[in-house]
Amino acid sequence: MGKTYCQCCKKKCSGEVLKVQDKYFHIGCFKCSVCKQSLAQGGFFNKDGAYYCTEDYQKKFGTKCAKCQKYVEGEVVTALGNTYHQACFTCGKCKSPFPSGERVTYTGKLVLCSKCSNLPEENNSQSTTTTAASNECSRCLKELKEGQALIALDRHWHVSCFLCTTCGVSLQGEYMGKDGQPYCEKCFQQHFGVKCAYCSRFISGKVLQAGDNHHFHPTCARCTKCGDPFGDGEEMYLQ
Repeated sequence: MGKTYCQCCKKKCSGEVLKVQDKYFHIGCFKCSVCKQSLAQGGFFNKDGAYYCTEDYQKKFGTKCAKCQKYVEGEVVTALGNTYHQACFTCGKCKSPFPSGERVTYTGKLVLCSKCSNLPEENNSQSTTTTAASNECSRCLKELKEGQALIALDRHWHVSCFLCTTCGVSLQGEYMGKDGQPYCEKCFQQHFGVKCAYCSRFISGKVLQAGDNHHFHPTCARCTKCGDPFGDGEEMYLQ
């Protein structure tokens, strides 16, 4: 092996040593930079040249589930700028988890499954018509006359005024809402979406998160060494 030196203590390595990412360590020197527990057995994370156990890496750089506030890793769901455990991302009405690949609808307050989004209620993004005559349109501020208005995002709109805030396309049926403003799906993704670190395309639905703000489509997350995709629940290690 020739002369090799421990990356931590800088002393010469002899006997049993660890090789990590082309660097060598005495077994007793390879420790978490925060809690100092040994990393010789089990998983670890490397960031900016420092090594961490899973618990301390999550505390410093991890992402918490927007619902349960526990750290997320592996297969997660990102929606509306938030990250969730798959089991925590549920329909705002029936509370059922979303099946894999199901299209979801955001009403401005709730995320609904396809079944609940088709129910005739005001808060659903399937635009609900109103006969109120004394309200003003949220966009043009003119009077709403009977039969020409709809309710969305807890506001009243002329049908012709319910447009994507960015591109101005007419929003017939499903839409995405943010801060009380409606968007088509394309514009919403461009402004608020999460991009895959591998293919740079926007992610809808299931996403794998690894480390500090690295998001992937499930099919894009592959081991850099063998090229195989990661299975459900399989741990990912960053180098």
